[in-house]
Amino acid sequence: MTMDKRTFTAKLTMLSDWHIGSGAGITGDIDSLVQKDRDGLPYIPAKTLTGIWRDACELVAFGLDNSDENGVWHYWVNYLFGEQPAIAQTEIQTPPRPAALSIRPAYFSEQLRQALNQKPGLKNAITFVKPGISLDPEAGLAMKNFLRFEEVVRSGAILEAECELNLLKNQELDKTAYALLIAGTKLVERLGGKRRRGAGRCQLEVEDIKPLIKWIEQHPTIKSPPVFVEQEPEINQKSPVINQSNEWVEVKLRITTKSPVIIAKRTIGNLTETIDYIPGTHLLRFISRKLGHFGLDLNQAIASGSMVMTNATLEINEQKSRPVPLALFYEKLNGGLDKQGNVHNRLVEFKPAEQLKGYRTGYVSSVERNFLPEYQKITTFLGTHNTIKDELQRPTSDLGGIYSYEAIKSETRLIAEFKLTRPLENLLTSNKADWYKSLEGKYRVGQSKKDDYGEIFVEFISKNAVNSGNSLVVNPESPELTLWLLSDVLLRDERLRPTTDISYLIKELETHLNVQLKIKSSEDEKISFIARTNRLDSWQVRWGLPRPSLVGIAAGSCIVLQVTGKIAQDKLTWLSSRGIGERRAEGYGQICFNDILLVTETSKLQVSNRNNSSQNPNSAQLLELGKDSYARSIEKAAWRDMIQKVSLSLASERNFRAELLGIVMENNESKPPISQLGSLRSVLTQLQKPSDNSISGWIQILQNTPNRFEKWPNGSLDKLRALTTIPDRIWEILAIKLTELGHKNGFSEFTLTQTGERELREELWSEAVRITIDECIRAHKHALEKDPSITQTQGAESYGA
Repeated sequence: MTMDKRTFTAKLTMLSDWHIGSGAGITGDIDSLVQKDRDGLPYIPAKTLTGIWRDACELVAFGLDNSDENGVWHYWVNYLFGEQPAIAQTEIQTPPRPAALSIRPAYFSEQLRQALNQKPGLKNAITFVKPGISLDPEAGLAMKNFLRFEEVVRSGAILEAECELNLLKNQELDKTAYALLIAGTKLVERLGGKRRRGAGRCQLEVEDIKPLIKWIEQHPTIKSPPVFVEQEPEINQKSPVINQSNEWVEVKLRITTKSPVIIAKRTIGNLTETIDYIPGTHLLRFISRKLGHFGLDLNQAIASGSMVMTNATLEINEQKSRPVPLALFYEKLNGGLDKQGNVHNRLVEFKPAEQLKGYRTGYVSSVERNFLPEYQKITTFLGTHNTIKDELQRPTSDLGGIYSYEAIKSETRLIAEFKLTRPLENLLTSNKADWYKSLEGKYRVGQSKKDDYGEIFVEFISKNAVNSGNSLVVNPESPELTLWLLSDVLLRDERLRPTTDISYLIKELETHLNVQLKIKSSEDEKISFIARTNRLDSWQVRWGLPRPSLVGIAAGSCIVLQVTGKIAQDKLTWLSSRGIGERRAEGYGQICFNDILLVTETSKLQVSNRNNSSQNPNSAQLLELGKDSYARSIEKAAWRDMIQKVSLSLASERNFRAELLGIVMENNESKPPISQLGSLRSVLTQLQKPSDNSISGWIQILQNTPNRFEKWPNGSLDKLRALTTIPDRIWEILAIKLTELGHKNGFSEFTLTQTGERELREELWSEAVRITIDECIRAHKHALEKDPSITQTQGAESYGA
């Protein structure tokens, strides 16, 4: 069954405030936070969108099949979204059908994301905190100790999700699948938390659905989707004859994770942990498929060991990193590689008096001159999800309930090496000169790769011949060989059982190097052998059943061997490229001989002062309002928040209150009295524009009434008139305080659109004036209440603080 892929974009417009919880909160502040992406921006997870879209398509199918849950339209739902073995009512006799539709998470537009990344102060304006309570069903009153606060995203957001649909190369069948999918968008009305209580109203759009609705009306009977049979793409291939060679070519590939990547390590309860690299097993599949488009069947090359796809490990200083050697120890109280402390290579150094602690995880770069290698760890991401039971519309344990995935964080850069023998490289070059460029592109690896996880981008870095300079020559006077395992090594004993016995590793080396080897005897408290074992469990993707466990000698293990005989340098280079043990083509068995890091006294090396921080020199780009109207909602909320904060800060200063409005305290009395300030507050509610006469008329009445006018300090009414009639006066005052608070560019730091600053100054002018004056009056009254020696005139109750 051959298929084509169709990519399209689904646009989701949020018509109300929405909340998709992350499963975490801030103790004592917010009980439930929204999920946010790597940039700290809210997004809609693919699992959420897929589930809501599937429910809508099931509702469409239920109607088209006349309430028959086994109707033909329901089979098309399973074709689009995959079968669900967990809720199957009968025993499944065939492998579950995978989903033909792949939906990625829905994000804000790239232009808006870039603008917000350049102005991080605006990110907080996207969300706000919403309080909530629980009601006693019997009394109908709020229950005690049930007040909660939830983070909510503002309405009006427009998000886009990339989708990919596998087509069947049959016009009628493809139109059936697409028609059902598009019809389901009209029934997607709400998503996220509290969607039955007003939140999460949305509109999902792909394209105009009217022609497809008419097509469904004109085709009351349709064909069932074909029976699923998983097979490789049909490509006419031939198995080439590849001569063996000791010459190897190395192609370096950079892999950037575009979404979190799960490479399952183990499952503990409802938590799936990930390993901290991408195994060559996951990369070799799409590499061989890409090269197979040249008409070559590379299965023979994989079986014969003519090509190797190494594990993709963390990129450090634009180079492929290596697992930290277990022979490196750091002083427990003085840090290590990451804290610029002393590090001891116990293969060549005596044990110091200080207490040492060994490295177990992480990666190191190559040694440069007299500097220690750089040490880094993979940054992981923890995502929480749930499985909703349709009848209860909530997670239940029988369907999986709530579960968490640990994953390699998005935008992590790794490097892998694709190694192949010279004859195979010549064969590929004869078919296409730049064959290595065809390896570039987007791929999906790991677990849950059809939705939120597993998207990677591969790009070509370089292609070089492997030379003998990668290893040190063995000194005949002191014939020692220091072995460093760069990946797990899988071995078998004479009965073909998996083994982690080091003696079998030594026998394997003796066979290939044609010498006699033995572990160097320990002396003077130096270490000659340090190793660990590692077990990797995986799953069969089609059935979701466990595969046999892989147990081997762990990466990072180090051995110092004594050599009897002469080792040719080319054999060391060949064995370093080829690897040792089983499943070498998938990245297992990568080794290194006599690396300078392991034959050097690391305690004498200096700490590298390399600075990896980089600043983005590009200035912020303002958006056109017509292209992203949601940007105006964000900046407007940010301006209002800053007006409130700056006004509150200004009003807390007694000198400012006297300078702005002439509010002072004379002879233990308030001037003007609280009653007059309360009257001013009432008049302020009528202020809309600088040209309004509400405040000016009120001031004129005061001036014409001597017994009231004398209660105001000299010049205070003139200050009030200037503040309420001159448009730029309030913004000059607020901008000065903003600068004092650390915002050197004033309100432009909270502006996203090209016309935003000018238009918001006009739109929010009356609000800024009212808030500033109101906060000054409120702060003045609080100061009076705290000082009992100051007399408050009658009428104080006319203003409520």
